[in-house]
Amino acid sequence: MRIFQTVAYEKSISKAALKLGYAQSNITMRIKLLENKLNTTLFIRNNKGTIITSNGEKLLKYADKILQLIDEVNEEFLPSQITSSIKIGATQTISASILPKIFSLFYEQNPKVSLGLKTEKQKVLLDMVIKGELDGAFISGDILSSKIKKVITFKEELALISSLSINDMNNLTSPIIINSDTNCPYRKTLQKWLIYNTSKPTAIIEFDSLESILKGISEGLGISLLPKSILPKNNNFFIYNLNHKFSKLEVKFIINKNLRINPLLKNFINITNSYLSSSY
Repeated sequence: MRIFQTVAYEKSISKAALKLGYAQSNITMRIKLLENKLNTTLFIRNNKGTIITSNGEKLLKYADKILQLIDEVNEEFLPSQITSSIKIGATQTISASILPKIFSLFYEQNPKVSLGLKTEKQKVLLDMVIKGELDGAFISGDILSSKIKKVITFKEELALISSLSINDMNNLTSPIIINSDTNCPYRKTLQKWLIYNTSKPTAIIEFDSLESILKGISEGLGISLLPKSILPKNNNFFIYNLNHKFSKLEVKFIINKNLRINPLLKNFINITNSYLSSSY
């Protein structure tokens, strides 16, 4: 069942073999034995990968439930096998704003637990949560997958940031600095604000990292829209508040809807909720 579940989510025999540490031939043989036992075809292999069949989708629902129950039994009777690591995903901006403090608070309570942070684009993070490669992830924007559940929601306060004084917000002449990822929520919010504000900047400068954006602002290249929480304490930036419509961005902590929340993840969620309720 574990092999079947992994192949289903990875959509690849080779990726499942790599993740589980088995030979591809072993994976193929196990799937074939399962298909013979159930007298059905679970996957179809073609040049696009390993495609799950309708009967495979039905079995996957049972596999998720069965394996969740097995994990609960192990957790109850074999505490030494409880997960001793937790892996969280986040975008670059969120990684720089709230996660250092949350990780510090979590580590204080769980000094023997390994903490991992995966910084990626939102689309990649969603896919990793669905595949079970992350225990959870911080994202913003809409969630389109039915396999995802949000367990925490909070709002970041945004502002326009510049190293130069801006005299007229309705007639900007400085370039705007944005993330090169077209799905970046801060980029989208800034673009919407520009349309709403009828501002016409002379140019657009794209960077692929938060560090580059901050450096570009400090060098006077242009302005950008960022959360106030990530700004260095000792800086010479000019901070301009936005009107209510654009002043906040909703951030969510998401998990795989089909996977059980283990004690470590539950503890992480509780610590995060406690920190956010006192700080946001």
